[in-house]
Amino acid sequence: MAFVDNSPRLRYADASGEHTVTLDRDGLSIGRSPDQDLILPDSFISRRHAVIERTNGSYVLVDLNSSHGTFLNGTRITRGPLKPGDTLQFGSPTAVSVHFLLGPDEDPVRSSLAGGLLSALSVFVTPSLAVRPAAREMEQLSFLLNAARQLNAGGEITDIFHVLLQLSIQLTGVERGFVFLREGNEMHLALGLRADGTTVAEDSTISRSAMRKAIESESKFSVSDTLGGNSGGAGAWASVMANSIRSIYCIPLRKRISADEPNRLLGLLYLDSQLDAGHLTEVDHEVLDTIATEAATLLQNALLAEAEMKSRLAAEELAVAARIHAGLMAIDLPRLSYAHLQARTVPCHAIGGDFYTAIALDDCLGLAIADVSGKGVPAAIVAATLQGIIHALMLTGKPLADIADIVNRFLLDRQVDKYATMILLKLFPDGLFEFVNCGHVAPVHVTAAGPRHIEDGNLIVGLIPGATYESVQYRLKPGERIVLTTDGITEAHNTDDVMFGEASFDAIVHLEDLGQILDHVARFQAPNEADDDWTVVDIRYTGSTPA
Repeated sequence: MAFVDNSPRLRYADASGEHTVTLDRDGLSIGRSPDQDLILPDSFISRRHAVIERTNGSYVLVDLNSSHGTFLNGTRITRGPLKPGDTLQFGSPTAVSVHFLLGPDEDPVRSSLAGGLLSALSVFVTPSLAVRPAAREMEQLSFLLNAARQLNAGGEITDIFHVLLQLSIQLTGVERGFVFLREGNEMHLALGLRADGTTVAEDSTISRSAMRKAIESESKFSVSDTLGGNSGGAGAWASVMANSIRSIYCIPLRKRISADEPNRLLGLLYLDSQLDAGHLTEVDHEVLDTIATEAATLLQNALLAEAEMKSRLAAEELAVAARIHAGLMAIDLPRLSYAHLQARTVPCHAIGGDFYTAIALDDCLGLAIADVSGKGVPAAIVAATLQGIIHALMLTGKPLADIADIVNRFLLDRQVDKYATMILLKLFPDGLFEFVNCGHVAPVHVTAAGPRHIEDGNLIVGLIPGATYESVQYRLKPGERIVLTTDGITEAHNTDDVMFGEASFDAIVHLEDLGQILDHVARFQAPNEADDDWTVVDIRYTGSTPA
């Protein structure tokens, strides 16, 4: 009697061949690290990626907080029970397929189809043919399994499309096929192939009416002979008549995202021929539908993997941009004998549009605070540019009003569709305080008598061509402060949609620790997240000698 191996095991194939790992322990570790039981050397796989646990004869796949996820039958999981025939993938839904097997050796390709292609076997093996399927059924079964192997071998979207078209053309006997991908509400050609394997571009001979019917009906539209009496009127369509199209097969590529959502239309498979391609049997139609369904599943997985890759690259680029931006925005506040400076900025996203700068000039302190319209990367780019321009112009000794005029003309000339509010300021050793307010939150002058707002203002920069700017002057006494902020603080909202406002800011402006001021605003806004950048700058005039 031959020995039958019923031990649970994992089987997978890679470039080096086919591998089998027996599950003969309570826990099998999987990852990129050399100390793992199953080592998968892929950059998307974490060093300690997942583990398979054995409890009372049952096996459970557990993700170990991996960076790129663990997938069971194409679905990302954190924990999932295993059953024979399950497909495991690590780092991507298009990664190498690892199959969980139990019982006699089985074809890992058939096990990888997550029920889709295997369920189609009921089409071929009816009760009367359960022991000895007819030759036609065996031929179609062989075709189906070959289709499974080819489809699952392709990871890239283009590879899937090539295999889908080649198999569909081979099955139907048509002259050409096209795959369309949905982009918004439009269908855009992804790939076209002729029966000889050469590529073909989209042209006017494609029946858009057939495509519309398939999309609107959410099911396959097919006509094997447009000249026959069962063409459903397709023989009278202008494109069919003009191009002598005899056969059309048009199948929506749909994928169910969840039980609560309708099938999602991913694209469309379109096949046609000017020759009589011959009638497909019911079995042929079932095979074609099954191939299209499996292709849609693989397409969905590939699209998810592609989106994940793009998202990861975007996140990496944003992180690099954030580091560069932080470096540009990092200001070493000057140490002065007549003033003490503090400044804090907190972007609501990775990078923001608020900035400040402070420069010890030959005869005074030069300082600016600004808030560029918008948020995120676009605002941050403009903010970094303006900070550099203002810094350079202050070093030349230009008057503040001239600097505001230059910034206004720069933004308008560049047509960046951005404007900014800002305050440009100079503080001299004798306490003379000069500033230009360009539509910004009014400075708060903090004295022994309490805070007061200095309301002198000018137009926003980057909005009005020909705008003019004027500076005003005040004199500070030792111990008095000028506190500058951006509207992200004064316009912060709590859960009752009440705005923090200038009065609330005045009530805490006496706090000389800027961290305390920001904490107070954060507590007011909690649990809401900030929807704008926060910046505070504090200037204490100490007089001609240090305080």
